[in-house]
Amino acid sequence: PGYPDCRAAFYEAANRLIELGTRPDTHITVETPLIALRKVDVVRLGLALGAPFELTWSCYQAEGSPCRNCASCCRREEAFREAGAADPLPAPG
Repeated sequence: PGYPDCRAAFYEAANRLIELGTRPDTHITVETPLIALRKVDVVRLGLALGAPFELTWSCYQAEGSPCRNCASCCRREEAFREAGAADPLPAPG
């Protein structure tokens, strides 16, 4: 994955930080069951499960609605296209 927060090492470190910052009897872990999936596979799974994709976005530049132009938005749109579905995001506004 291209983003540092999409790597297993990031979540291993986050879990270690949580472990160090909480009481021993506190059992909190960050799970990442989709981390090994390609974005198109996540879209396909979400479509099969009826995920509300219209309530999600991937934009790192948005301040109210996704820009649909940045690399992250373009990868999302490509994943929907590859999955044979339209991305339900509204037009940027």
